[in-house]
Amino acid sequence: MKTQLLIIATSLLSLFGLTSCFQSENTITVNKDGSGTIVEETFFGEQMQMMIQMAEAQGGQGGNPLDQMTDPTKAKARAQAMGEGVELVGIEKINVDGKIGMRATFKFADINKLKYSSAGALDMGDLPGGAAGAAKEAEDAGVTFKLADGKLSIIQKTPEAEGADKAEDGGAAEVPEMDPQQLAMMQGVMKDMRITMKVKIASGIAKTDATHVDGDTITLGDIKMDKLLANPEKLKALQGGDFDQTKEAMKGVEGVKFEGKEVVEVEMK
Repeated sequence: MKTQLLIIATSLLSLFGLTSCFQSENTITVNKDGSGTIVEETFFGEQMQMMIQMAEAQGGQGGNPLDQMTDPTKAKARAQAMGEGVELVGIEKINVDGKIGMRATFKFADINKLKYSSAGALDMGDLPGGAAGAAKEAEDAGVTFKLADGKLSIIQKTPEAEGADKAEDGGAAEVPEMDPQQLAMMQGVMKDMRITMKVKIASGIAKTDATHVDGDTITLGDIKMDKLLANPEKLKALQGGDFDQTKEAMKGVEGVKFEGKEVVEVEMK
């Protein structure tokens, strides 16, 4: 069974037509009563920013890609897909220090009913090179949660559906070699791409077995594509691997964080 972060990372390897590099940071904040918020921020690279600026200068003629990505109807549908009691608070265009992007904010009533996938935040709809396929595949690999008596379990590996995600004879799928020219192209296009997923405990953390903790925040994944692209062998392992292979491949990659535990336990203050 692939994890959602693995699905995102490996899906990006096929997106040579991607209109823009991007950075995506997704944070789930959990209150002690089980309610909370989800904030997804995505900033786009130079090519996409130029497209957005040109569309705005032309008064939106021909379509502004950022308008498509900040469509409230689509965001509301995403909220429903994340579970019962999840609602869209707002979705907006943002500009931070000259970096153009979007921010979507959701709220949920009960984290026990939440199933979250970072890949859904990257679903760019009909845009060239959009990650809609990755978002769809990750629906079955989203992170789920169990909260009782102030103790939270963050579950990264969901039960495998019958016949799903299996190669012939139960083995890993064969992964083709990546030629140097292809790798060089990817390094140029995707060098600034970064995907981060965090869980923040609003009341604070009393105890946890999470690998990457900073104060009240747990990082489940911080994937910097330039670091992975600099390690072709590890990249190949990611393309064909399951959770355990991914965990091994991520070891020793400088600047990349990956939570190797399938279940992370957190005791809230």
